[in-house]
Amino acid sequence: MSSTFPFPRLKRILLYASLAVSLAPPTSAWADDAKVLLKTMSDFLTAQKTISFTYQSSLEAVTPDFEKLQFVSSGTANLTRPDKLRVTRTGGFADLDVSFDGSSLTVHGKNLDAYAKIDGKGSLDELIDRLMTAGVEAPGADLLSSNVYDVLMSDVTEAKHISSAFVDGVECEYLAFRTPEIDWQIWIQSGPQPIPRRYVITSKHVVQAPQYTLEIRDFKSGADVAAVSYTIEVPASAKTVDLSEMQSLDELPEAASMGEVK
Repeated sequence: MSSTFPFPRLKRILLYASLAVSLAPPTSAWADDAKVLLKTMSDFLTAQKTISFTYQSSLEAVTPDFEKLQFVSSGTANLTRPDKLRVTRTGGFADLDVSFDGSSLTVHGKNLDAYAKIDGKGSLDELIDRLMTAGVEAPGADLLSSNVYDVLMSDVTEAKHISSAFVDGVECEYLAFRTPEIDWQIWIQSGPQPIPRRYVITSKHVVQAPQYTLEIRDFKSGADVAAVSYTIEVPASAKTVDLSEMQSLDELPEAASMGEVK
């Protein structure tokens, strides 16, 4: 048994997996059609005027002691183009209900008994830009854009179609992309409904390369989408606060540290 690696069998598995990838001969699975597959997914999503799905997301954080922690949340999303969105998220540190009805954004922190409201008309693209400008990061929101392809391909320097794969028992095309700051991967369902099933973002210049993972399930569009209200009924007991005062919008507890840049 090696004294430098506590799990010798796992070490062998990882080594064999690495060799399998590095020694694999070029095949059609490595064909440079990643951009074509991504564009097909983007066109399909853009064509859907109403969308709903459930999801599970996980966000990794690295402590000052270099311990990697993973914070998991789940929720629902409903979208009506061009200007309506409702998203819920429940995790260990947040219980959020977020809605944009085309004229105002409401964020209700159920666990905080507080809410924030921002007035302003606009499209979903404009809303996402405003949130990012305000420092409210929403990884995965890229997939809700009206032009997913252009948003995702921004700064991409390398694109690969790795292979076919299965997510939740559903056959997908596994794609990998690189940019100067992050690497990201996406699993797109094969067949006539090319929806994203899994999306992973890796911060490669941060200590221990923390990842954000989004897994999408129960995707529906068009007439299959159940009616949903884009108006949040906020309890009378909830206090009004500024959006900046709402904690855990990014899924992390307040004290969590995302590691230092290398």
